[in-house]
Amino acid sequence: MSKKAPKNEPETNYAERDIVLAKVRGFPPWPGMVVNPDNVPSAVAKERPAGKKTVFHCVRFFPVGDFAWLVSKDISRLKEHEIRAYINEPHKKNLDLLAGYRIALDPESWEKELENLEVAAAEQEDNARVDQLETENEDEETKKPAKTKKRKRDAEAPSAKPKAKPKPKAEKKAASGKSKKNGAKSKEMIESEDEGDQEAEAEAEDEDAGTSAKAAPPPSKKPKREKEEELDANLEADPEARKVREWRHRLQKALLGSKGTPSDEDMPALDQLFTTVEHYEHPNLINFLSFSKIGKVMRHIAALTPDKVPRDEEFKFRARAKALVDKWHAILGANKPSENGLETTTNGAAADAAADASEVRSPGQNAISAVSAADMTVSEA
Repeated sequence: MSKKAPKNEPETNYAERDIVLAKVRGFPPWPGMVVNPDNVPSAVAKERPAGKKTVFHCVRFFPVGDFAWLVSKDISRLKEHEIRAYINEPHKKNLDLLAGYRIALDPESWEKELENLEVAAAEQEDNARVDQLETENEDEETKKPAKTKKRKRDAEAPSAKPKAKPKPKAEKKAASGKSKKNGAKSKEMIESEDEGDQEAEAEAEDEDAGTSAKAAPPPSKKPKREKEEELDANLEADPEARKVREWRHRLQKALLGSKGTPSDEDMPALDQLFTTVEHYEHPNLINFLSFSKIGKVMRHIAALTPDKVPRDEEFKFRARAKALVDKWHAILGANKPSENGLETTTNGAAADAAADASEVRSPGQNAISAVSAADMTVSEA
């Protein structure tokens, strides 16, 4: 008896970082790399198919970096001469596929670029969390004067728009109807109608003046924003300012990040970082604090519960964060009387508060002036 030749079974042993050609339904065979399934993002890990007998490999495709869980029959090892042969073929139509093959020759630089993008995205997300907590408190404070301003306008609105009485108009229509029946209008009736039209026109002008006065926009803040953007650009080029901001990122990622509570082994390194921040002195410290937003992070660290800060009894992180906030606040307060109000961050904030106060008053003043102007017009009429 002759034995049947064994079928060529697909290769099932793929190691991490193997360059493969993978097939996904709806797409041509695409180059990618086998990755460690334990190191993929949580959203990708949730999509992992369940199966005890079937082996699924996680492939990350070039150049976008998306993932797919594939069985062995949909994967084949991609060799270097195959990659070069595809790249050298003329008339390539799919530019993304061509870029994927080029990355397959040397994916290390591509991996570093993706890693930098992921770190920047995670850092931006963490920064947004801290900024959002800060802006929520600011929004709650700014909503209250806005409501009182609106009520003030509503209270003054009826007095700013004296309405014409409807009865004289009805009488005028009735009188005009009778005059049409009896024949030509009398001279007195014509004069009274002319006076009524003049009064109506005067009232309409007063109402337009009142509404335009109320709708006067607040003063623009564009020049101040331009100054702040220019200052941020200068600090962005300052290595000392960037160093302080890096401290803020490290503290935020460790204690306020989205990955949860840090481990006990990370606390000695954080203790050294706290010590470095505590002993840091610089003539431009005020601008560095504003640029890096490290004060916001320290305030949130001081407000953490003890269970969120491992070994806090040993290193006193929350108390030290509170002490730094008080220290920086005292420096900002001491700097107020010595500056003009525009050069430092604190006095700039004071100038903002003054500008906000003037903005709150100006619509009310406009409304009052509109009321007085309307009253004068009515009294003159």
